[in-house]
Amino acid sequence: MRIKPLLCLLSSCTLAACAIPYQTPEARHQIERELGVDANDIVSISETNFCALRYGDEAVCHAKIGLGVLTRKGLVLTLYSGGHYRADLTLRSEDVLCGSTATSRETPEPVNMYTREYAVVLLPLNEQGKWNGSMHAQIIDYMLPNGQPLLIGADGKSSRPSDKSKVVAGMVPGTKIPYATTLGYMEQFNPCPTTTGEGH
Repeated sequence: MRIKPLLCLLSSCTLAACAIPYQTPEARHQIERELGVDANDIVSISETNFCALRYGDEAVCHAKIGLGVLTRKGLVLTLYSGGHYRADLTLRSEDVLCGSTATSRETPEPVNMYTREYAVVLLPLNEQGKWNGSMHAQIIDYMLPNGQPLLIGADGKSSRPSDKSKVVAGMVPGTKIPYATTLGYMEQFNPCPTTTGEGH
């Protein structure tokens, strides 16, 4: 999948200092209340850029900027707007077939988790807007607790040329002449071993 947009979002978030409150006791209590999670279940919280890609769709990550609330029951990917927290997607370990990362589990880069229906791209950030290695490791450990593999490098490649095409339309630059053209694209697929995954 193309993760350049996710890395660009990391840079823009750092420059804009777009922090989401989560570290104060008041913010923690509000998170617990609005997400319906017990304080004793929370393992860690981190700002997290994320996106979900359904298999067969174009493999481009339009990342959302939010929080990753890691609990003993799952990873609650959370959006913050208007002073309130809202769960956008909950990823549970029993639904995860495998994970992948481009270089290694210790490298500052996104980690991907795959369910039967979709892939989730995750990039946890610390208070300075930089890669959060501790949260990254915790996500891997909690999402892959039952022997699900973490695929590295080419083994975790999850995009391929689609046999479909898409129509791109616009205006010819400098004119009022419209145009439309058909382009091929890379589609998302599930790279998990066939013993654990589907959607190949």
